[in-house]
Amino acid sequence: MYCSRSTVSRIYVEGYDTWLSGYELAISMKKHFASCGHVIHVHIPGYSRGSSLTSGVSRFALIYIRGEGAQDKALELSGARLELIGGSYSSGENKLVVKPYPFRAKNPDPDLARELARTRDDDKLEHRIMRVDGYDTSRSVEYLKSKLFKHFSRCGEVVFVQVLKEKENEAVARRVAYVDMTGIHAIEKALQLRCNVKGLENVKVFEVANPLKNGALFCGGPIMTWDPVFDATAPEDPNLPKPPSPRFSKRPSIIRYAPEDPSLPKPWKALVDCSTGFKYLWNTETNVTQYNAPDSDSDSDSDSETEDTQLNSSSNYNLRKRKCTLA
Repeated sequence: MYCSRSTVSRIYVEGYDTWLSGYELAISMKKHFASCGHVIHVHIPGYSRGSSLTSGVSRFALIYIRGEGAQDKALELSGARLELIGGSYSSGENKLVVKPYPFRAKNPDPDLARELARTRDDDKLEHRIMRVDGYDTSRSVEYLKSKLFKHFSRCGEVVFVQVLKEKENEAVARRVAYVDMTGIHAIEKALQLRCNVKGLENVKVFEVANPLKNGALFCGGPIMTWDPVFDATAPEDPNLPKPPSPRFSKRPSIIRYAPEDPSLPKPWKALVDCSTGFKYLWNTETNVTQYNAPDSDSDSDSDSETEDTQLNSSSNYNLRKRKCTLA
């Protein structure tokens, strides 16, 4: 049984930079609409990490907000510019256009209908992990997992349900469970679903996981995920050299110095393109830029490392190398 759930509103938003990654857009939208209520989810039609880097994100997003009067409050923000991670704003004349888009209202906008139809197949396959709370934590973990799985299966395909015990008191469950569902339509149903099962009367979805920080996969090269706190304070310098292969991305480069890496030999410096999340290296003497680590005497010591994955953490950054298998 579905309820009207007037406290959950769905709104349509456009007018932002489409070169943003899904992660950047979701974080920025949640911050922008935080004053309207609790932003549960930012849905980007047709989004995938690879496509966002090469062709950008969709020109519009659907925002799901819980709170009385959330829709009216959101509409008042129409015409504002979107503040991005790091404190900058949408470029040029981009200003947000916010419209109501109720759950069961038939869409009168033919352009929106065509766009949703175009991405429908991708959106049906989209996996999202929902954070769920409101259940009776005194119930056993097995009971909660079983009932939550059955409850959300009424909405669509449930991939898994995770309920953990409290570390300090294993007699009770943690107040947050994780439910992995397939498809935006299933998630929308989950936001409106009542539950009459004992111990789950007040259960609700309070957050859907954001897209991952990495903007895309890059075969043979490193991907760096950036920390928003560092990104907000790191100096941006338009005179820094561009990445060695910018052709794979349509996004304008935003170059900053990466955190100091003591393992880098002189005269190399680490830079990061914050628009894509890629870290690359710059030889300050020759002005050469490259993704791979420069040759050094310690290269022979790395032969035992696997080629598939290397993880290197430094100053809140994770550097990942992926091996690409060609078909």
